[in-house]
Parts: sequence; structure tokens; C-alpha cells
Amino acid sequence: MSAGPERLQWTAPAPLWTADTVGTASPAFLRPLIAELDTDAFLDVFLAMTGGTGGRTPADLAGLPPAPDPDGTYPLYWPTAHRYYLVAASLVCRRPGIPDHAVPPGSGERPFFVIRPAAAAGPDDALLPGERQLPLHAAPVAAFAPPASTAATLGMAAGGRSTRTLFYGFVPVSDGDPDVRDPTLYVIRTVLARDPCPPVLGAPSHSFVFAGPLPPPIGLRTDLLPTGLPKGPTP
Repeated sequence: MSAGPERLQWTAPAPLWTADTVGTASPAFLRPLIAELDTDAFLDVFLAMTGGTGGRTPADLAGLPPAPDPDGTYPLYWPTAHRYYLVAASLVCRRPGIPDHAVPPGSGERPFFVIRPAAAAGPDDALLPGERQLPLHAAPVAAFAPPASTAATLGMAAGGRSTRTLFYGFVPVSDGDPDVRDPTLYVIRTVLARDPCPPVLGAPSHSFVFAGPLPPPIGLRTDLLPTGLPKGPTP
């Protein structure tokens, strides 16, 4: 009797599987991470964290979510404000030990993510017509977790060999009008396409808005600024 197809699930990125961040019993365990970095070398910094190089550690990912608005919504700002955003998640098999599901080249599977309005209608486990499919890339996670922690138990114990990989992708915040804050709430859904089987969609991310340029610093006298200037950067 042959085994059935592997049951797959998207989760928060593996470095967050600790009791003081999301924990495997938390609803946040299924939510992808939206990471905010404030350097033009954002990708190098992110990969140094996941890879445990340059004095960084995968545990640093826990400090990357954006500062939320009072209602808990994340404002995502333009790159002109030196803010860059990545989404990160892990893809696992739903069985004891929740091992990673690898996506080797030529497997016929393709990981990506979509950005959709939080209130979008349609089935929760399917893509919507015309959705833009943004690529996800695999990155190994270094061994970093202290003994007896959840992350150590699940393959990331410091001093050993990590068995974990995460997927990450660049969130294109500046695809819109730079002068007007879009009030629409959006979410990110991670996806694994695996024809002819149905796609595997992850749980929605935190809700966010495309906030445009950063607001003026506190205390800035806007009445003293020259008039007739554009409200925001040109595309």
C-alpha cells in the first residue's frame, strides 16, 4: 500500500519557533514574517542573520517586524525612506518533527507569494484571478538555538548541524502612487504551486498599508518649508 501525498503547511520562519516569539502552539506559528530593514544592504543583512555570519544570528529575525500603527496595522514605507521589506516563511510537512519540505529544481513545484486586499473575496485555499506571483527564494538557517528550546528540538540546536531552510521574498512597496497613502489593508499569502495538485496557501500575514514616504520628523516646522514642492518623490 503506497503512502498518500505529503501534507504540507506554511509556517512562520523557523528561527521564530521559540517560546518567547511565536511557539508551535501559538496562532502566530502559521503567520509569515514581514521584516523591515533600514539599510540599502538589507538583503546582505537578512542573509547574514539567517546564516549566522558577521556577528549575527537567526534569533535576530525576531526584532525585524515593523513598528505597528495604534490599530496594529503595519505601515510599509517607500525605499526612499530607507525602509525595505522582506517576507519570510518556512514550508514544512505536517507530521512529527515538522520536517522541512524541500523544493529542488525540476520538482515541478514553485514557491511564491501574493499580495492581496485583506477583504478580498474568494476561496481561502486558491489564487485569485490575475494575482501577481512574486518569487520566494530558499535560504539555509544556521544552528543557533540554546539547548532544550523549541527551536533546538526542531533541528536548530547551537553547535550542531541545522536541518532548516526558510523562504524569503522582496515586498515591492513602491508599486503605486507616491503622493497618496493607500488606505486599503493588504495581507501576504505564501504559496506553493504544485501542478496538477491544488496550491498550498499559507495563513495571511499581519495586515499592512502602503504608507508612501515617511511622515515629517516630530517637531519639524512644516509651515517653514518652501511651497509649491511635490508632496512625495517622483517614481
